[in-house]
Amino acid sequence: MFRVTGYILIAISIIHVVVGVWIFAEPLTDIIQNGIFNTVAPDPFAPYFDREDAFWFMIAAPLLLTLGQLCCWAEVQGITLPAFLGWNLLAISLVAVFLEPISGFWLLIPPAFLILIASRRATTKLTKSTEYEYSVL
Repeated sequence: MFRVTGYILIAISIIHVVVGVWIFAEPLTDIIQNGIFNTVAPDPFAPYFDREDAFWFMIAAPLLLTLGQLCCWAEVQGITLPAFLGWNLLAISLVAVFLEPISGFWLLIPPAFLILIASRRATTKLTKSTEYEYSVL
């Protein structure tokens, strides 16, 4: 896999936190001042939409960080991530870009393609080595 894929996703997660703290400073402050526990949506019939937006925006960062760490780990282990991971990331990104074109979802498209390209290369390499083994026999 490409070494930069994991680092790109980790950088995106860090950017996500910085932007989230900047954009959602007020609702995040409200969550903290109200004791954190059960302060995002304590009453589903009287929602705090700004707190819910802040929560979902911020919770994406650790997920992106985890995916980036997985990519880095796979690279060190010499493992290629499966193509479905790239396809899922690409599909999510494209749907999100379609629904919200002015957003950071564009940043997820290059890592998705890098995962797909690496998976394709690994499959091609595996197919060629398997063909060679059968031709030798």
